[in-house]
Amino acid sequence: MSLHNSDRIQLILNAPIYSILFKLATPNMISVLFTMTVAFSEPFFAGQLGIVQLASVAIIFPFASLAAMVGAGAVGGGVVSALSRSIGKNDLERANSVIWHSTLIYFTLSAIFFIVFVFFSKNLFNLIGADNDVVDKAVRYSRIFFGLGPLMWLYFLMVSIYRGCGDYQSLARINITTGLFQLFFSGALSLGWWFLPGMGLNGIALSIVLPQGFAGLYMLSSIFRGRFEISFKISNLNKEIFIDIMKVGGVASLNSISIAATMLVTTIFISKYGTEAIAGYGVCARLEQTLIPLAFGVGGVLTSTVGTNFGAKQFSRARNISWLGALIIAILAGIIGMTVFIFPSLWLGFFTTNPEAYIIGTLYLGIVGPFFPIFAFGKTLYFASQGTGNMIIPILGGITRLVIVSIVGFTSYYYSLEIKFLFFGIGIAMSSVGLILFINMFSKTWRPEK
Repeated sequence: MSLHNSDRIQLILNAPIYSILFKLATPNMISVLFTMTVAFSEPFFAGQLGIVQLASVAIIFPFASLAAMVGAGAVGGGVVSALSRSIGKNDLERANSVIWHSTLIYFTLSAIFFIVFVFFSKNLFNLIGADNDVVDKAVRYSRIFFGLGPLMWLYFLMVSIYRGCGDYQSLARINITTGLFQLFFSGALSLGWWFLPGMGLNGIALSIVLPQGFAGLYMLSSIFRGRFEISFKISNLNKEIFIDIMKVGGVASLNSISIAATMLVTTIFISKYGTEAIAGYGVCARLEQTLIPLAFGVGGVLTSTVGTNFGAKQFSRARNISWLGALIIAILAGIIGMTVFIFPSLWLGFFTTNPEAYIIGTLYLGIVGPFFPIFAFGKTLYFASQGTGNMIIPILGGITRLVIVSIVGFTSYYYSLEIKFLFFGIGIAMSSVGLILFINMFSKTWRPEK
């Protein structure tokens, strides 16, 4: 059986570049933009509940984001890279083995996150230094969210397999349907619409995980029904397959950890300015963090297209696709950054009316917003780099960002500087990601033919 026979793989290997991005990235981008809208519902409904709830969501956000970045972005990228390169080589046996080994990896990650964030969440949240009311509400949220975490990890695994097989159209429909349920139940279970109970933040946690669980089960059943040429088959453990997945996914997880650590470190330093400052920054951090799924809208497609073309030894084609995809995202991020720079109320007014939180948020957007396109450009190339199977240099971008934020944050705290100096450091740190990923495009990793 040839894995190149499907229209999806022929599109990736032979179609004009603009056609690939239009047919694959457009549905993925629509899906991601809708998912981003759903993500905004969490701080929106939390803001309706009060400033304490909004601050609680802000300190949970780095940890919840870490799960998504590791599951969908880092290890998910490793699965997509290994699977798509196997398909590019037309190796069915290896592709099936990748799926089985990926399942074992996701099961292990699910268990780790369950143990850490169900049993030790209070210890972690106390390190941030927020008020007790804020921490207590965050702990209850975390125990529900991560207690149901295995459903979320199943969803991440299925999404990665669909991406590896290039089925972005079906994935977009599934994600949008899932998001609709998440959006409705976020409001219904937090505020108590109609006959449903008002459960506060706990309701928001349930509304996120349960729809993902049902979507994951649906995708799993479709694979068992023969949707793709590949299938779930138990096979002997193969160290080479684990290494192939984790040399991308494991290394990229370091980048995900550095991103979460960057948000956490920033939140710790900002907590010194008060609960309102945490809330104001938390709302803006949501916007900053959405640049990653925005980059994923095209970059997620680039992972599989680069992987498939690398497997088929079409290296120049893979580079050209990546450059165009990164440029598109940089333009979109630039529009977003300039819009919130000029009209910060378009974002902040949607989440809070607290005057102190609003002032902090306005200052943040005015300083950091112009750096958005550089950061998004780099993150798009980061996802494209996953398809090459080599992530050593790309993770330096995330680590460099963390180091810069830590140094600036400590300096601001030690010398009691105004919060704006910390925000300037965040902007400079974001630009380092774009610069490093740009330089990486000229390395041997991207030019193996030379």
